[in-house]
Amino acid sequence: MTHIERHVTNPVILSPVFAMTRMEDTAVSFEQRLQEIRRESSSDAAGDPERFRRVALTETEMMSQGEAIRATLEANEAPLASIAADLADRNIRRIVMVGCGDSWISGHGVRQVMEKMLGAVAEPYEAFDFATYGIDVIDNETIVIGLSSSGKTEPVIDGLKASAKRGAYTIGLSNTMGSPLMVEFPGALHIRATRGGWPTQSSTAAMALKLALTASILEAKGGDAASLRAALAALPEQVDAVSQSFYEPARDVARSLARADLVLLTGAGPFYAAAAFGSAKLKELAPIHSYAFPLEEYHHYRTQKSGDPIFLVAGDDASHARAAETAIMSRGCEGFCIALLPEGEAEIAQIADVAWHLPPVAWETAPILYSVPLHLFGYHAAVERDALGLGAPKLGA
Repeated sequence: MTHIERHVTNPVILSPVFAMTRMEDTAVSFEQRLQEIRRESSSDAAGDPERFRRVALTETEMMSQGEAIRATLEANEAPLASIAADLADRNIRRIVMVGCGDSWISGHGVRQVMEKMLGAVAEPYEAFDFATYGIDVIDNETIVIGLSSSGKTEPVIDGLKASAKRGAYTIGLSNTMGSPLMVEFPGALHIRATRGGWPTQSSTAAMALKLALTASILEAKGGDAASLRAALAALPEQVDAVSQSFYEPARDVARSLARADLVLLTGAGPFYAAAAFGSAKLKELAPIHSYAFPLEEYHHYRTQKSGDPIFLVAGDDASHARAAETAIMSRGCEGFCIALLPEGEAEIAQIADVAWHLPPVAWETAPILYSVPLHLFGYHAAVERDALGLGAPKLGA
């Protein structure tokens, strides 16, 4: 007799009264736990007023990202210098960037700059996974950077505390002064951004701040960070310009895709961050199914089906050839491809259904700039779906 057969042939028989009591007790316990776990006050329902209150705030915040970046960089000059002085003579083997959601995604957009300029492995690590599984190899040659808008995210705090006990240098980044993340660790950097809506400026300003931290450490160790400093100085104006110039194009595409229940996004290397931000905004604002994945992974499954829209973030020469093949595959499977491309790019633009050409930008800050049109699309997708009375997609609908 197999294990399964034993369960089938020897069922547990409950009296009707006991069974009903247990169901009622379980229901109470489930509802209590659900309320404890659920932290989002809005719902996926069409026209949900709380969700659209945050949608409106998201528009305000995403259209003022340049100022948030500028204010964040200016306000942290002294704290950055202090942290850099602490690390000037310290051997740095590894940099771990921990966070949840967009706070985690932001690490993917800056890791390449950190690795090239500081000569250390830079790793974005989801905060719960890090605190649960990643502490054993932390040592005094590791920097652990924790990012949390509220400054209270428990897995981030737990990971930094455990890292500090193993000798790591720990740095907290938060929007919230006086929060545990800002007072309990040697390094504290304040992000001058708001997050009343879903994350936009709080993420891009955090990425800029991580890049400024990289520049400060490099300079403290005697290196040249002039190119990175110049890129950061130009960034606020560039972000504002892209926000303005892509507002209407993003709305046009959102209008044409308003009934889509699934949107795919992809990018390679640091541009995966832009794709992942775009996916997060769609799930938060619209709210629809959306998935982001590294560019190469598109080609290892039959990922895109006929009619599926995909945003292809192809912002550099290194990923260009594979991105072009992705656009070809998208057309071949009768998908719909929106490509984010450098100014003047022609090959992918001729293949894609829609081509968004972004202005020239330094490679260090390109992932930040390429995130902005996808923020805009997420916002407009929410507005356009609401105009049609659409909420979250339902099975069989």
